[in-house]
Amino acid sequence: MFPIDDWSKERVHNVMLDLLYSFNYVWFRMEEWMKKNCPEEMAHEGLMQLTDEFGAYEAKRLEKTVDDKIEGIDRLIRFLEHSHWAAFEDVYITKLSDTSMRMVTRGCTSQQAAKKWGMEYYDCGDVSLRLRLAFLKQINPKTTVKPLFLPPETAGEGYPADTSCEWIISIEE
Repeated sequence: MFPIDDWSKERVHNVMLDLLYSFNYVWFRMEEWMKKNCPEEMAHEGLMQLTDEFGAYEAKRLEKTVDDKIEGIDRLIRFLEHSHWAAFEDVYITKLSDTSMRMVTRGCTSQQAAKKWGMEYYDCGDVSLRLRLAFLKQINPKTTVKPLFLPPETAGEGYPADTSCEWIISIEE
């Protein structure tokens, strides 16, 4: 383990950010390998299965950290506040009601990496939806996730230019 008690907050943040970039790099490489070496349907389904496992696993691990007395949408919000999205992305979570919230990502690191590697954008829609669903349904099986816009769509008027995506997350009653 890192000796984080001895490190400055800036050093911990920088190390974790570099680790995120490494994971993003490997994820992109893994996707490309699967696309080149597996039949299209098998590659897509394999990626979706890994995404489901990752989302559920992350939520299970966070159960050790999040107060189990918190319920409903507040519980989902608390888990998201402790997730990789909040740790590594510029994420804004807004409670809309007792059963819904908005999640907005600005300056997405995967989109930045895609541009750096010469891609117009990273087509993350399927993976992003499945990851959020797997993560949030592990916490509350009645969770629904709806993307309002995803790359290559742009946020439009009223949003900062670097807004990458927006989601509405709800708990079915």
